[in-house]
Amino acid sequence: MRALLLLLCLLFLTRANAVRADRDDSCEAWANHGECEANQPYMLVHCATSCDAVAKAASEGLDGIESFFDLSAKDIDGNAIAFESFRGKVTVLTNVASYCGYTESHYRGLVELWSVMSDKAVEILAFPCNQFGAQEPEEADKIKDFASSKGVRFRIMEKINVNGPNAHQVYKYLKAQAGPPTINWNFGTYFVVGPDGVVESHSGVGPMELRDVVDELLEKEEL
Repeated sequence: MRALLLLLCLLFLTRANAVRADRDDSCEAWANHGECEANQPYMLVHCATSCDAVAKAASEGLDGIESFFDLSAKDIDGNAIAFESFRGKVTVLTNVASYCGYTESHYRGLVELWSVMSDKAVEILAFPCNQFGAQEPEEADKIKDFASSKGVRFRIMEKINVNGPNAHQVYKYLKAQAGPPTINWNFGTYFVVGPDGVVESHSGVGPMELRDVVDELLEKEEL
């Protein structure tokens, strides 16, 4: 009887592991592009292993990060930027790309937002990302030159991943704090961090639509 019970347990575990296995060679790529959240019913059945890996990776690297101001990242020139320097300011962050259909309008909007906010306690951090349509393929110097040609004077950061197990710590934190769990495209989500470190997310908006949000946070800080 004991041997039979052991056999049944082994069969159950084997079946359970099989259910959790990936059933398509593309599962890992899909999971890294956010399909586990965007297409849950299919992915959790057919790509469980890859989805489990992505879910686990989402919190890795965040030990000891208790606030936005504990984070850091490199800028496009490789300089380390401690986010503690943004305490007391409003910080706007988004992922950018040089060869996207949204590039012209969003860079134009970001430049305009910076032009009306640059004399205030505001920072804009633009993170190049090549995860969406491979639309940011260049190296740092070319990305920097392109942004400069668009009139950019705010901070361009290093090129990073924003989704998947190799997502940068900054984006893991932002998504964990305010969502969405997955960035859906270039310029897809803007994060606005208040002077106190509270994170808001705004998806499907243009940069100038954030002006009132930024002004309101600045006004609260002055009270």
